[in-house]
Amino acid sequence: MATTRTDEFTGLLPEEVLALPKVEVPIDGVTGFCMRDEEKQVVFFVFEEGVSFPDHSHCAQYGTIIAGEMVLEVEGRTNLYQSGDHYHVPEGVLHRTVFTRRTALVDMSDDPARYKLLG
Repeated sequence: MATTRTDEFTGLLPEEVLALPKVEVPIDGVTGFCMRDEEKQVVFFVFEEGVSFPDHSHCAQYGTIIAGEMVLEVEGRTNLYQSGDHYHVPEGVLHRTVFTRRTALVDMSDDPARYKLLG
């Protein structure tokens, strides 16, 4: 897993977000900054161009694209999401995604421990 300096994201995400704890993601080209409580986990992600996730499922997931674009396939239906678009993946539903350019998004999960914090 590659490490990334936070100054690479200056201007893409606010400094306050860049100061949040990072999450562990087992795929290169992904950096996430996390906030969570007892019920939810919110991660501000940056995905580099070309990053993809194969078919998988997990808890319910909701998000908004800040910049860039994401191709998301949920139960065989493929949609392109761009800046300002919202997405939802229901709990347990098989899905996959590809980031066709550098993308920043905010993602909320119903599991407060979905991503492990680094450090």
